[in-house]
Amino acid sequence: MNEVTELQKKRAVNTIWNTADAYGFQPDFKAYDSDGNAEIYLNCIIGGVYRYYDYPKLAELFSAFSRYEDDADTYEGLLWLGLENAVYPRLLKERPVLESLRRDYAKRLVSMFGNTAPDDYYLLDCLTFGHYLRVLGTEPEISRYDKRLLDELEFSSDLNTDEIISLSKELLQKWFRITNFEKRKERNPFVLFTIKHRNRRAKAVRLHKYGISFFEQPKNFGTQANDSLNKFDVKTKLTEEEMQAFIAGKFGKPIYSKTKTAELERQLCSGNHSFCHLHFTRGEYAPETIRSSFEAYKKEEEAKQRLRNRKYYKDRYTVSRAAIAKLSGAIQNSVLLHLQPTPVIADTGLLCGAKTWRAQYLNDNRIFIRNDQDNLGDFCVDILLDASTSQEKRQDIVSYQAFIIAEALTRCNVPCRVSSFCSMSSYTIMHIFREYNSPQDNEKIFDFVSNGSNRDGLGIRAEHYLMNLSPYEHKLLIILSDVKPNDSVKIDYGPDRVAYYENEAGLNDTAVEVRRARSDGIAVVCVFTGEDRDIPSARLVYGHDFARIASLERLSDTVAMLIQNQLRML
Repeated sequence: MNEVTELQKKRAVNTIWNTADAYGFQPDFKAYDSDGNAEIYLNCIIGGVYRYYDYPKLAELFSAFSRYEDDADTYEGLLWLGLENAVYPRLLKERPVLESLRRDYAKRLVSMFGNTAPDDYYLLDCLTFGHYLRVLGTEPEISRYDKRLLDELEFSSDLNTDEIISLSKELLQKWFRITNFEKRKERNPFVLFTIKHRNRRAKAVRLHKYGISFFEQPKNFGTQANDSLNKFDVKTKLTEEEMQAFIAGKFGKPIYSKTKTAELERQLCSGNHSFCHLHFTRGEYAPETIRSSFEAYKKEEEAKQRLRNRKYYKDRYTVSRAAIAKLSGAIQNSVLLHLQPTPVIADTGLLCGAKTWRAQYLNDNRIFIRNDQDNLGDFCVDILLDASTSQEKRQDIVSYQAFIIAEALTRCNVPCRVSSFCSMSSYTIMHIFREYNSPQDNEKIFDFVSNGSNRDGLGIRAEHYLMNLSPYEHKLLIILSDVKPNDSVKIDYGPDRVAYYENEAGLNDTAVEVRRARSDGIAVVCVFTGEDRDIPSARLVYGHDFARIASLERLSDTVAMLIQNQLRML
């Protein structure tokens, strides 16, 4: 932005004073365009807010945003979108010229985005674009969650000051988990509220049912150079190393080195998962510094959830132990019944004439043939948990189900690994709770918490990779999921063809990864944890190899049935 001259500063203040019908006060906000000229329309809106609302009360809310440091600019911008929508109809009654001023401003702003919605990683830009595209009579093509937030944000002109403040707080609590609106420190009274909202590199915090991410607008926003940015590449305020540190601080230290992780990403993050990253962890946290009140809040909530998970099991201890015993017996019987017998040379069994010479000349009594059943050492099971926020209301149940299955397998001496997956800020996080050779870690399954979104296809692809590293001949993958893939990184189908990773596109990708695992000799089944309306999705992805746990009492019977069906085909 060009330097703002004293003349333009005076013009901005005079426009605000004239619209407010009050003079002599120093406005907290002034608006300028990218050339440093006073932006008439926005300054009229600022003046209208002073005129029609109890501005000192609004000033208290603006001041409260300073508690959140970099995020304050985003919260200010969102509140101004709401205020603009509310004050414009009031001003229009007295100043009909505002209609053309508003449309001109909207056209200029939309054109700066190339008439295309900005990448939804930039929340404030996305909502600003959507709002002013609506001004021009067009519904924006943004995610349904951003539309929902925008709908709630576009305040009615019928609201008074107290109602706007109350609604704003409710909105910020719901979408951003802001709970403290007390004034902390004074804001600089000369704050630029310009058409290029994000030039100050304000950090936007996104929080909806798929989690939180931290993003910023590139420095050259609004320039031709910005148009060449790859829309699948997540541009964040954090450097690559800082982003990795953020993910590690939230989910745990990485298992693999940077070199190994880069190698895995080249191998696995391709095709539909280009521009994605992987983070493998065991949930081991390095000493960390809480950087915001929201992070502190999330850590506290996650700790509470882990306690709830353990309590859920303990409250059902007697029933749980019975379920474990029943399931382990069913697994043992299934393995012995369905695994193919293997002929072995032994010292008892049917005499093998071709081997009899060994008894006389080599003093070797192993001259008999005996058919032994394949033992459990050739059989392993991986349990993969969908840890997205859509599982939020079922966290205790999901961890309980996974623990029961893992404990039953442990009793049968079946090697078992338990992992979860979720996605955040282009990273798919693979959290390994217990490895094949660590049955003592079953208790760690209760550390399961939901976070972020879910890129099911990449989660299954990563688990497929891990299973291929195991030495076991027979492999079974049990996935506990609500089968609702949804991730912010879109699928690139080629020039001018992209799709959100959700609904049909996400389901088809997940189905492809399931088929790839099966073609590689891995049996894949799903313990469906979702709602009745999503059963068709489960059928699309897993065919007939899924089952819903109608009640916890049926857990052992249902899982045993799934395992038996797969063992028949081994």
